[in-house]
This record gives sequence, structure tokens and C-alpha cells, in this order.
Amino acid sequence: MKRILVVCLCIAGAFTIGVLGWAKFTAENSLQLELRPGQALMLELSSGDYRIEPGAVDQIVVISQNQDPHSRTRPRFGINTSAQEAAVKVDGPKNYVALIQVPRHSTLKVRLNGGRLRVNGVEGDKDIQSNAGMISIDVGRPENYARVEASVDIGHIAAPPFQVEEEGFGRSFARDGAGAYTLRAHVGTGEIRLVAGVM
Repeated sequence: MKRILVVCLCIAGAFTIGVLGWAKFTAENSLQLELRPGQALMLELSSGDYRIEPGAVDQIVVISQNQDPHSRTRPRFGINTSAQEAAVKVDGPKNYVALIQVPRHSTLKVRLNGGRLRVNGVEGDKDIQSNAGMISIDVGRPENYARVEASVDIGHIAAPPFQVEEEGFGRSFARDGAGAYTLRAHVGTGEIRLVAGVM
């Protein structure tokens, strides 16, 4: 039987089971999930401002930040895991800001409703999409990638490590290389920045 450790960093509130096994927390608005070796990560994020960076090798941690202590609205966290993938859904309040820590070596899939997302220092395959807003990804060394694809329906792509600058409607680029990783990024309306260095 798979063991899942879900810890509110302070006091856990009610636990209800829905489509994703929703777990509701009330205190520090934070979540910690123990991971099995080799599990891919799937993050479904409501609109907000998120930063993803390396943390412990065996867990994912979501830490809510800059929240109004007087607000009664709290984020909700949904969890759904299998042997192959750990999925976390974050449903945050208005103007939500969060730091998400993941293992440095991760297969990462992110679906963002809108806002800003920065990914720093995470090595591995990445598949990141946002309906609107800005995505910034630290790609590390460009030669580590077998395939890089980025596209916007309307907006701007800036990818200096790949000598790319695109702006307008239906803009995209793709590069093949000799590395091991794949990177796919898409924004409906907004901006994609691929950089070599922490943002």
C-alpha cells in the first residue's frame, strides 16, 4: 500500500475526498508531500505568483507567502498519486503567492491558470503551460537538452541561450540537441523567458 505523508506545517484542518483527494488546511497554508524515488511531478496551479526551486530530494513543499493574516480565505491543496506520478493541485485565493520546493532532479509538468511562474535550478524534463502571464525558466546548460519547444498564441518569447527573440501572433521556435532532457513551454497570451541563470 502506497504511503502518502501530507503534513500541514502547522495545524491540519478538515480532510475531504474529491476527484483529486482534496486536503484542506487552515493554519500556515502550507503543504508537504513525501515522494517516492523517480515519481514525476504534476502541478495544477490557480492564478497567482509562483516560484519553483530545488528543495529536499524526497518531497514537494508548497509554502504560501505574503498572505493577509486577517483574511479567512485560504488555499486548498489537492493530491493524487500513483507509482509513476505525484500530482498536486493548488487553488489559491486572490493575489496568491507561493514558493514550491521540489527535488532538484525532477520530471516536471505544470499547468498554470494565469499569472507569473519562475522555475530555477530544476534539472530534468519540463512541460509548462500557462493560459496567460509570464513564464521564466532557468534552463541551465542549453547542451543538456535533446528538444526545446516554446510558443505563444499572442506575446513574446525571449530565449538568449538559444539565440531566439520572437514577438507577435502565433510565435514559436524549436531546437534539437544532443542532451537528455526535453523542454516544452507554452503561454496563451503573455511572455516566455528562457534564461541561463537564477531569476
